[in-house]
Amino acid sequence: MEDHTKMSWKEDSVITRLHNSVDNVSQAVGKAFTNPSEEFIQQAQHMIEQADRAVENALKNQGQTDPILSLQQELNQKKDELNTLH
Repeated sequence: MEDHTKMSWKEDSVITRLHNSVDNVSQAVGKAFTNPSEEFIQQAQHMIEQADRAVENALKNQGQTDPILSLQQELNQKKDELNTLH
């Protein structure tokens, strides 16, 4: 039973990290829209790269669960939004 508790905690940790990464992307894309300078666009792209790695890690470790797929979809929407800037 102890292993199950640890596994659940690890699953929550992966989802939490992914959620934080997607939140960081949302903030960075928002800044890029507010001030579409090269600096803010590059920061948003960097955050997207980090979030992409977090998605890959989550999918590898947890599989295609609803929370992960939902966050992946949100990330893809933010990517599309950023692409409209250039």
